[in-house]
Amino acid sequence: MGATVSRGEVSGFESYVLENSRVRAVVIPSLGGRIWEVVDRIRDRQWIWHREDVGLAVQAAGSNYDDVWAGGWEELFPNDAPCHFEGRALPDHGEWWTAAWTLAEASQGAEAKVRLVCESRIRRALCTKEIRLPAEVGTIDVSYRIQSLEQEPFHFLFKQHLPVALSPGCALVLPGGRVTAVDPAFGTVLGGAGPFEWPDAGVRGGQPVNLSGIPTRSSTGREFVYVAELPEGWCGMDDRARGASLRLTFDRTKLPFVWLFLSYGGWRGCYTAVLEPCTNMPKDLATAVRGGQSARLSPGGVFDTRVSLTLGGVTP
Repeated sequence: MGATVSRGEVSGFESYVLENSRVRAVVIPSLGGRIWEVVDRIRDRQWIWHREDVGLAVQAAGSNYDDVWAGGWEELFPNDAPCHFEGRALPDHGEWWTAAWTLAEASQGAEAKVRLVCESRIRRALCTKEIRLPAEVGTIDVSYRIQSLEQEPFHFLFKQHLPVALSPGCALVLPGGRVTAVDPAFGTVLGGAGPFEWPDAGVRGGQPVNLSGIPTRSSTGREFVYVAELPEGWCGMDDRARGASLRLTFDRTKLPFVWLFLSYGGWRGCYTAVLEPCTNMPKDLATAVRGGQSARLSPGGVFDTRVSLTLGGVTP
């Protein structure tokens, strides 16, 4: 069996389905080019989180992301937090998630491939996203190319935003790294602001904190952290009850940081862990620039990188 691409529909929006004997992935071009589903067909596990109380809809540029976030695997460019920066008013969570991407190519056979393009307008750049699923493997490859159309250099952030659908018995896995709180006032999990060595995160309520464990849903559980100094370029989740694993691999030279937004019910009732390999730390662009931890593009310059999402097994 080869790998196929077929047209479908999700909540009235046109989708493209990439599929082989092991994996099924659903892409919605008009809604930020997001990957709406990733199904491990061997273990019958759908990995991408969808928000229970917010449906899919077209959102205007500048919308408040938290209010309308429906889920799905997205990317952020050129920023995260809304800000006025280098002469531009940058919208909440950047431009990509509200953009309608255009299908430039779709093919199937030895691999299924969908290539999407768009031109960002506030920070002008020609953007390409190519999703590939080879036949008979459990890995989706996604490559990105951002070419500046600006006349002056600019700093930017590029970040993955992959929310994982959780279930009891899941475990968050990283190869190591140094953990610090994004906002100590926000979180209810860490035993302080850090830094900590993954997965240990201090002591809270007299008990040691291990960030790899996924607690059951609660009304208070939430945390947002940066992980720096990763010894290897990957992060992921194990669902030990289902015998299934997810690994997101990336180039550490391009994406040296992983942010983790963890809501165990304590943020708007959501139950998800968002995996966010990123160019920058922290999320404030000006602060990242001052610290030498921000991406930058020259006029006509190109930023390109690739990530891979691999679905496999894990011992129950």
